[in-house]
Amino acid sequence: MSESIRTFIAIELDDTHHRALSDLQRRFKRECAERAVRWVTPENVHLTLKFLGEVDAGRMPALQHAVSDACAGIVPFTLAIAGAGAFPNTRHPNVIWVGVAGEIERAAVLAERIDERCVQLGFARDEHPFLPHLTLGRVKRDTSPADRRTIGEMIANAQVGTLGELRTQRISVMKSELRSGSRLYTRLAEIPLTND
Repeated sequence: MSESIRTFIAIELDDTHHRALSDLQRRFKRECAERAVRWVTPENVHLTLKFLGEVDAGRMPALQHAVSDACAGIVPFTLAIAGAGAFPNTRHPNVIWVGVAGEIERAAVLAERIDERCVQLGFARDEHPFLPHLTLGRVKRDTSPADRRTIGEMIANAQVGTLGELRTQRISVMKSELRSGSRLYTRLAEIPLTND
């Protein structure tokens, strides 16, 4: 039987961005109930374009070809990492995120094209519109309403300026594994954006 790979397609960040996000996490940890949030390891933070879930390893070549096809004709673009917020909102925060601005319409077109090519391969279509963000942490389910309120207020009042620019020149097909209780992400393929 073929191996199953938990797969997603993303724009990776560089070390400068990881350091900036790590600094912001440290600031948030000082200001809120740290035990109430599962923080994402800064090196694991990325901009997801499409999450596919479990994919049969035998389908990887076709998937990589589809992503490459979706990237054709998309020129490199620049995003800005700035601001902070929460899903679904700061009154009831479940996910703490950092915003993405700049040429987001290009990222949205790219995400839509990737989604379309993946649907043609038999993967499920994304049900939600593309909302570019970088997940910093997830509020634990058993968090008390008071702690949740504190976290929401902290995010709502946070003055998070621009943390850096992200020059997007390639898209990555990523593998996600759970090892010793933590997530390990491995790049399976890298597709460059070109001016062709």
